[in-house]
Amino acid sequence: MHRPYRMHLPTATEARNLSERRTGGSAMYYQDSDEKRYACYNCNEELLFDVKIGRRDMCPNCSAYLHSCYNCEYHDPNAHNQCRENQGEFIRDRAEGNFCLHFQFRTIHDDGTTEAEKAKDQLNALFGEGPSKGKGPAPAIGSPSTEDEARSRLEDLFKK
Repeated sequence: MHRPYRMHLPTATEARNLSERRTGGSAMYYQDSDEKRYACYNCNEELLFDVKIGRRDMCPNCSAYLHSCYNCEYHDPNAHNQCRENQGEFIRDRAEGNFCLHFQFRTIHDDGTTEAEKAKDQLNALFGEGPSKGKGPAPAIGSPSTEDEARSRLEDLFKK
C-alpha cells in the first residue's frame, strides 16, 4: 500500500535549535520582521514553512491539520458558514483538512496575537474597557465616585 508523502514542518523552536547547531551555538535565530508569522490554532506553536500548505499537512507539535478552517484568515464564527469569504462552500468539519480554494493561513503579530484579538483590544480601549485578556472592564476616567456627585453632575448638565 502506498503511503502519502508527509512534509515535515519544523516548529519555530526546532528551527532555532537547528540554527544554533549549525553555527555552533553562538548565533541566535531571528526571523525577518517583514516575514509573515504563523501559528497552529490548536497548540499556538509558531510554524515555519516555505511552501504552500497541503490538505493533509499536520502540525508537528500536536498533529492538528494545518489546512483547516480554524487556521484560515477568513474563519469567523459569527459569519454565514463561519467564513467571511462569500464564495466559500460549507465545510462540515472545520478542524479537518479540506479542499477550500480560499484558504489563507492566518498570521500572528510579534506579541503572538491575531488580527481579531488586536481589533477586540482596540474596541475595548475605545469604549473604556481594558484589554480582552484583562480581568474585567476598567473604570471609566472621570466617573463619579458617589451617588451625590453623579446627581450634581446630572443637574449641572441640564441647567440653562
